[in-house]
Amino acid sequence: MVAAYHLIWTAYGWWLPNDPRGSNSREIRSASIEGMGELHRDRKRIQPTGKVIAEFYDAARGRLKHPLLTLTSDEVLSIAESFSATVRQRRYTCYACAILPDHLHLVIRKHRDKAEEMI
Repeated sequence: MVAAYHLIWTAYGWWLPNDPRGSNSREIRSASIEGMGELHRDRKRIQPTGKVIAEFYDAARGRLKHPLLTLTSDEVLSIAESFSATVRQRRYTCYACAILPDHLHLVIRKHRDKAEEMI
């Protein structure tokens, strides 16, 4: 039984397909980052240290087409207002929302819209 959907968005450049923590990606589509590490489907059972993750993204910075996107406080506020308006308009029940500088989480009660449509 599905009670709610956990919807996650990442800002540009964060959580790449070959992220050392693992990812839900099935392939690496960018030759520029392909050699940075193996594709590991799902989250790794044993997570790498923060140092390993920081080194991976420091290396990725120079290989990506655009700079890593880190949300400012004004952008976080704008996203929060947009989520609020959409939740009201679509009549969703939102149990939780976290807007961080590099990614976002929403937990929304099961609804007539599928998770893929909500996201």
